[in-house]
Amino acid sequence: MNADSRKKLWRILSFVLKLLITGLILWGLFRRLDIGLVWQNLISQPLWLILAIVGLAVIRHWGQYQAWQYSLQINPLYELKRVEVFNSYMIGQALRFAVPGSWGIIGKVAYVSNSSKGASLLSCFLERIFVSWSIFAFASLALLFIPQGIPAWIRWSLFVFLITLPFWLYFVLNLNRRWKRLRPNYIRYAPGITLLMIATTLLNMLQYWLMLHLSQAVSFWDVVKRMSLSNLSYSIPITVAGLGLKESFAVSLLTKIGLQAESIASTTLAIFIINDVIPALIGAVIFLRVKAAR
Repeated sequence: MNADSRKKLWRILSFVLKLLITGLILWGLFRRLDIGLVWQNLISQPLWLILAIVGLAVIRHWGQYQAWQYSLQINPLYELKRVEVFNSYMIGQALRFAVPGSWGIIGKVAYVSNSSKGASLLSCFLERIFVSWSIFAFASLALLFIPQGIPAWIRWSLFVFLITLPFWLYFVLNLNRRWKRLRPNYIRYAPGITLLMIATTLLNMLQYWLMLHLSQAVSFWDVVKRMSLSNLSYSIPITVAGLGLKESFAVSLLTKIGLQAESIASTTLAIFIINDVIPALIGAVIFLRVKAAR
C-alpha cells in the first residue's frame, strides 16, 4: 500500500471513528431523555422565533466572514477579493465537518489567492486563535461565577491572561523576522477581530436565550455563563463540530438552574442545524462550483 492509499484509508477510518463517537455520545444523552418531547419541542417553535434565530445566524456569519477578511488583510501583501474571501469562508464551513474538532476549516486557505499559501495559512491560524480565544475567554469569565471547584487564584489568573492575550500576540509576532512585517496591520485589524469575536459570541448566546426563555423563564446572564462553559466542547476534537458533547455539557449545566433537559437538547440541536449544518451545505455547493470552475 503506497503513501497516498494509506492517507486515504486513514481519512476514511478517522471519519468513521468520528461518526461512531458522535453517535455514541448522542445515544448516551438521548436514552436518558423523552425523545418524543425533544422532537415536539424541535418542531413546535413559532415561525417568528425561527426567523429571528436565522437572522441572528446570518449576522453572526457575516461577523465571522469579516473576521476572516481582516485576518487575511493582516498580511500587507494581500490583495482583497471579497468574492473569493466569501467563497473560501463558506467552503470552510463545509470542510470543518471533515476533521474532528473542526480543524478541517483550515482547508479554506487553498481557495484564497495570497502572496503565498504560507501567508494564508498564517492568517487562518490567527483567525483560529481569535475564535478559540473568544471561547476560552467567555468560559474563563463564566468560571469566575461558576467555580467548578477551581481555586479562585487560578480562575482570576486565567481570566486576566485570556483577556489580555490579543495584546500579547502582537509581541509574539516579533519572535520571527518574517512575522514582523505583520505587526502594523495586526495593530490595525486585531481590535476589529476581537470585537467581532465578542459580538458573534453574544449573538450566539442570544439565540440560545431566545429559544430557552420561550419555554421557561431564564435570565440572559445565566445562559451566557453556562453556555460559555458548554462551548468548550468545540475545543475537544473527537466529534462532528462538537455535536453530542455540547448537548451533554449544556444539559448538565442548564438543568442545574431548573431548565428542562428536553428543552435544552432541542434548543442546541435546532441552533446547530441553523448555525452549522445549513451553512455547511451552502459551502459544499460553493465548493463543488468552484472546483468545477478550476
